[in-house]
Amino acid sequence: MKKITIVLIAAICAVMFIAPAYADDKVAISGGFRVRNWQTKSQDFSGSDNSYFDQRLRIGTKINVADDVTVQLRADWADATWGDGFNGGLITRPRGNGNASKTLDIDRAFVDIKKEMWSLRAGQQYMGLGVNKVLDANATGFKFDLNFAPVTTSLLYAKIDENGKLYDDNNVTANSEDEDFYALNVNYTCDTFNGNVFVGAKTDDTDVEDSPVMAGLQGTAKLGMVNLTSELAMASGDTNKGKTDYTGTQFYLGVDSNVSDAVNIGAELVYALGTTDANETQFTGFCNWWTFTPMSMNTPFAGEFAATPTADIFDPTGDSAGVQGVTLQAKYTPMDIVGLGAKFGYFQPEEDSVTTIDDITAFNVWATYTIATNTQLWITYLYSDPEVQSGAADIDPEKILITQLEIAF
Repeated sequence: MKKITIVLIAAICAVMFIAPAYADDKVAISGGFRVRNWQTKSQDFSGSDNSYFDQRLRIGTKINVADDVTVQLRADWADATWGDGFNGGLITRPRGNGNASKTLDIDRAFVDIKKEMWSLRAGQQYMGLGVNKVLDANATGFKFDLNFAPVTTSLLYAKIDENGKLYDDNNVTANSEDEDFYALNVNYTCDTFNGNVFVGAKTDDTDVEDSPVMAGLQGTAKLGMVNLTSELAMASGDTNKGKTDYTGTQFYLGVDSNVSDAVNIGAELVYALGTTDANETQFTGFCNWWTFTPMSMNTPFAGEFAATPTADIFDPTGDSAGVQGVTLQAKYTPMDIVGLGAKFGYFQPEEDSVTTIDDITAFNVWATYTIATNTQLWITYLYSDPEVQSGAADIDPEKILITQLEIAF
């Protein structure tokens, strides 16, 4: 009996030491925690003034099932506004039960299978095309890659909506038909250049028949000290049972250069055709998750705010008026723990006859400071002022001041 007891104790001790090592090999965890303060005037050009705090704990988990198979999960915990997304009082919990602020929000859950010549990702995942404006999605679907270096061909499928019914039968309910998304992307990569050719399409068998198509070219390159990013995309298709045509041609060019170890400067050009045809509407992308918002992209808060009445820089007025715009930016890093930056932007409609906005002038300034290991304090100020045509209702300037404490792990 004594020998058996000794063996059991030894086995338990071995498990105590082996299990953590096994877990470390199998599971990798990363993420971040933030607390932000917002001080805004006419945020999103609403005309209202706001002052509030919010927070988010984001945790990503990668489970290494085998050398060629992983399962990944990403969740946001307590992503809510203090005193609003949390129940009131001094004993708080984030609200759930259908409230927009949820206790737990899972936005990635998928399996990744990677072989030498191909790979497959299935489940809830991020999908993007181009500079993440044509497609900027968090979708349920599949991504299949064929790898023939230096060329990779990707096929994408996403389920958009079952429209309330899992059956597809127009004889029962026409609007229960599915909405789906399909895309093809061909990538070429070498030491100094990365290029993509892509096409995407939405299929809609409901009464609306919303069926846009978008194709384009996108690439990045390095020419000496200069980094280039460019994209040209064109839209077609129709909606409203074929009564309204989709149209759109849009171009983006971004350049930046490290002129010294501490200074980076850059500029951007955005251009998109508008339309004056009553039977046409400008189409700029299948969805916009606010990844491509140029007036915030140079700041620590990239994708958190926009400097135009819509978050769509290629149709900033929302009137299918297109855009002609330019930005200038600079970043100064005097030491590893300090960063400073600024950006100026000017935008005007390409077709001014279909909108009351003449132009939009915007600028931002920002700073970061590392206060502890993997812990930063960020601050950004944005000012954006739309000018309207004579006789049109004024739009109050947007003023946003954001301060954030960010911990990454």
